[in-house]
Amino acid sequence: MTSKRGRTQKCGAAQARQRLAQARSYLDVASLTADENDPTLEYAGVAASVAILAGIAAADAACCQALGRRSRSDDHHDAEALLAQITPGGKRAAGQLRQLIDIKDTAHYGFISVTASQLKRALRQAQHLVDFAERQQLRSGSR
Repeated sequence: MTSKRGRTQKCGAAQARQRLAQARSYLDVASLTADENDPTLEYAGVAASVAILAGIAAADAACCQALGRRSRSDDHHDAEALLAQITPGGKRAAGQLRQLIDIKDTAHYGFISVTASQLKRALRQAQHLVDFAERQQLRSGSR
């Protein structure tokens, strides 16, 4: 059995634009679904899950644009190493992705509910990653 850990896929500006558009859409849906003031936090897990998808898509977009490859590993943490290679700002973006991935299991599969603070953090980190991916496109002239 071949390990898929650390595996990458070549991509470029066209794929970066596509993944950034997906990231924006995910973030829009997460924001519409999120209600941090709902005492039951009925949709918090769903909103956080979609925000996490936004962050992952944004990380792909940034990596495709800046590095010409994205992570295709089974472990989303492997994408952090690629993000960290982007200068400037890659190390910070990698930390933001890490924060999203750290709540992924709770949001997607957990029996423990996502808290209001986790939801707020997921939305904030996803927004930072979308902004970072947008800056990569602007820096490259949106080829």
